[in-house]
Amino acid sequence: SPRFPFDRFTHSMGGLRVGFVGAGMMAEAIAGGLDAAGVAKFADMSASNRTQPRLDVFASWGVTPRASNSEVAQNCDVIFISVKPYTVAQVLEEMRPVLSKDTLVVSVAAGVTIATMEAAAGPGVPVIRVMPNTPCLVGCVAAGMAAGTHCEPKHTETVATLFNAIGKIHEVKESLLNAVTGVSGSGPAYIFQVIEAMSDGGVLAGLPRNIATDLAAQTVMGAAKMVLETGKHPGALKDGVTSPGGTTIAAVRVLEENGVRAAFISAVKAAADRGEELSRQ
Repeated sequence: SPRFPFDRFTHSMGGLRVGFVGAGMMAEAIAGGLDAAGVAKFADMSASNRTQPRLDVFASWGVTPRASNSEVAQNCDVIFISVKPYTVAQVLEEMRPVLSKDTLVVSVAAGVTIATMEAAAGPGVPVIRVMPNTPCLVGCVAAGMAAGTHCEPKHTETVATLFNAIGKIHEVKESLLNAVTGVSGSGPAYIFQVIEAMSDGGVLAGLPRNIATDLAAQTVMGAAKMVLETGKHPGALKDGVTSPGGTTIAAVRVLEENGVRAAFISAVKAAADRGEELSRQ
């Protein structure tokens, strides 16, 4: 029997059975994060995958390996579809005979529309599309989700609780998921470049590489925590560091001269636009 709704106050889902169709790195990150956070345990999870080695990894944690995707669907309340985008519809069609309104399908495949998935999954099957990012691997995901036409509040609440256990998730209209891709889906790559560049600057100024990289990464993490925990506008926090005639404002001027803010704005829009192109293919 389906485990909806759950007790949102204790964040305990009472043995929610979670399945993974596709046992790649994103599935590994989600499964590991959910178990570590205690919202779903490895013992209540199932997985299927085209190749055995990845299934063996999941089995080593206590996840039940299944011989087919349909077997996962038959034994789970929530199924994560984490296969290559071009195979999503085919996988859902294969599972269609065993999917029902009591099975929540959650896709983390980029660019596959809800309409495509609902058509493949069959009538009445609740489908939620999620755009996660790779910091999921360290329990710090930033994600967006859009609910399909057969979803009820209990479905979005379930996905929100699962992902909020491993970071943050926001519900948006499906048309905005490409914007989510631009900001957070592709965003880690921009920040890795920022950290690398700050580290290079530290080395140029005389620091050993390991210290420069550690200081840069810790600074990014600390600045992010200040934004999230104080609720202050990033501009106000920046002003708090820039004293008159000091070192920081000298650096900020160089960033402005080199168009860094404009470059970030354009980068986010370019990723969002590319996401739009890919979803039309």
